[in-house]
Amino acid sequence: MKKVNLEVKGMYCAHCSKAVENALEKAGVFSHVDLAHNRVEFSYDETTISLDYLRRLVKRAGYELVIDDSKKFNINKILVPVSLIVLVFSLLGILYHVVMDSAFLFFFGNDVTFLIVATIALLVLGTPFIVRAGKGILFKNVGMDFLIALSSVASYVLSLYIFITNIQNGIDPLSLHSHSIEGYRMTYFDGTCMILSVITLGHLLTDRIKTKADKNYRKAAIEPPKFATLLYPDGTTESVDSDSLDVGNVFRVLSGEQIACDGTILSGEGLVDESSLTGESRPRKIGPGEKVMGGTVLVSGPIDVKVDKIALDSLYSSIINESYALDQKKGKLSKLSDKIAGLFTPAIVLIALAAFFICLFGMGLDVEESIVRACSVLSVSCPCAFGLAVPISALSGYDCALSRGVLFKSGDTFEKVRQIKAAVFDKTGTLSTGKMEVLKVAGDKTYLPLVKAMEEHSAHPIALSLVSYLKDVPAEKEADIREIPGQGLVSNGFFLGNAKSAEGKKRNDEIAALEQDSANSTIVYLSDDEKVILAFSLHDELVPDSVETIARLKEEGIESYMLTGDRKEYAYAIARSLGIPEKNVRYELAPSDKAAILREIREQDGVISYVGDGINDTLALKESDLSFASYKASAVACTSADGLLLKPGLYILVYALRISRKTYLNIVENFIWAICYNLAMIPLAILGILPMYLCGALMILSNLTLTINSVRIRRYKPEKEDEKHDRNPSR
Repeated sequence: MKKVNLEVKGMYCAHCSKAVENALEKAGVFSHVDLAHNRVEFSYDETTISLDYLRRLVKRAGYELVIDDSKKFNINKILVPVSLIVLVFSLLGILYHVVMDSAFLFFFGNDVTFLIVATIALLVLGTPFIVRAGKGILFKNVGMDFLIALSSVASYVLSLYIFITNIQNGIDPLSLHSHSIEGYRMTYFDGTCMILSVITLGHLLTDRIKTKADKNYRKAAIEPPKFATLLYPDGTTESVDSDSLDVGNVFRVLSGEQIACDGTILSGEGLVDESSLTGESRPRKIGPGEKVMGGTVLVSGPIDVKVDKIALDSLYSSIINESYALDQKKGKLSKLSDKIAGLFTPAIVLIALAAFFICLFGMGLDVEESIVRACSVLSVSCPCAFGLAVPISALSGYDCALSRGVLFKSGDTFEKVRQIKAAVFDKTGTLSTGKMEVLKVAGDKTYLPLVKAMEEHSAHPIALSLVSYLKDVPAEKEADIREIPGQGLVSNGFFLGNAKSAEGKKRNDEIAALEQDSANSTIVYLSDDEKVILAFSLHDELVPDSVETIARLKEEGIESYMLTGDRKEYAYAIARSLGIPEKNVRYELAPSDKAAILREIREQDGVISYVGDGINDTLALKESDLSFASYKASAVACTSADGLLLKPGLYILVYALRISRKTYLNIVENFIWAICYNLAMIPLAILGILPMYLCGALMILSNLTLTINSVRIRRYKPEKEDEKHDRNPSR
């Protein structure tokens, strides 16, 4: 199966995206259309179906699937100048009817000129709308194209009828003041011209704004790594394609080079520029044991890196290839937007039909004027506003969050974040750095080789710390070592783990003294079935901004909880330093305990978020309403989480909360605008207050207003909320 993400031209509303998905589904290809980017993503079996065949299916539905953009003629080279010419003629013609005594403007305002210009407009600018509208009817998907095609064709046919009737009545269409001659009936060619020219130009402008707002626009200018320097065990090197690197390979990165894959530094130190992923302009200091991400740039080095993920699976590639597609899991607002957009067009057609009869029978207008007002309703209504109310705002919020170091993996994340009432944190590796220092060892030290052998089979931060501490101790060869998540390791009757693994077992005086003196430390025990053999006291530093994060979350009305496998005394000591109440601390937990506790917290507080980093957090990450994998989290945690923290520290969670609230508010603003605009403009069109030639312009103005309002989120700076708080701390 081959996965592709291609541009689709001609999409402007939710009906368009549905038509493309339905077309591909006819070939058994299930796709996802991203209207905010005008792109479609799908997988297909290239051995049984060709991409060109799928392109033709999409073309039958009225849209263009761009396979090779370099070989495609840019239709905008025709549409833009024709639209501008038609628009200029229309404006000058309308001006003639206002001034009336200008012989120069008469050239633009007479019916013959307008007939020619309107015919060109309908053939060049109107054909794409008419074709898509016709195909939409065949596919039972009537959208905005149908409204535009119907209104422009109806106004043109009506005007052509009036034009012929005027000639039959003996009125010269080239007469300078023909409109003042008795019996002359005004044509509406200008309405056709204005509708098609303004809407075409407006769509092109909207597409341009959407392209600039694309979340990958900034990254598109950065080519993914193409080559890497493979390092062989004998010290020799070879330049290879970065896609050929496998997990476990070691490659060398020199200063100024891009890092080819996600990996772990084996040797060397320096600075890495991660702005392509996190938006952070300041380089990060790195050294042995640190994680680095593919696509970032080594400012100073060199370093040797062991491949953790192949290039195609790297975080950088995932973002570029839209693996974390924003719309894959839609929230309630997005679903509401799609539903309204789906019902809006049929409703407008019925309203336009009702307007015709109201004007004809209720208001006593003639047939021509009634048709004109019905066409005005079709032209001024704005179904796109509902289709775009959510995706462009979500797109902009996504980009704003990403620039602060938070990657959201689904479209409903914004709605969830703003509803959070409780934030639950795993301790080790999330609230604390996970880089633990061994303070004291008590017990029989002849078992140190066994401890090292057992810990070498675990990737837990405590295990890594103990292995580092025992670097000069030879590891004992043990074949049967198993890890029990949340408790520790087991090998041939020996247990190495937390307080629960040593519960009820005998201790000698030295180990008891270590326990008494280590109230503010983590203790790891080596024991057998009867007694504790060794005990290690370790100190773990808190993440630098963890205290500030907990305090700010409290100000935002969010209760913080801490879950840990550590013993009670140490857990309470850490909680006090963080500012978390003891009642919100759960200690000596197994992974299954965490999931059960999250359910209890949800019943008590409401929507909960969980932040964790390891394999033993998988159940908790899935159980929470919204989960985040902390910086340097395990691959399993990253897969299970709804969002990823791409920077060290926790304060970016506060930024994520603020950006989500801002995005949600922006989406609500868009809905209000779409509703108010249509409620205001449609009655004005029925009453004849809005001339037809203005209706198309107003519809496009509505689209542009909504689009610009949505893009505005990208400029939002959540940091300024802290400045306001510092100026007014009592707030």
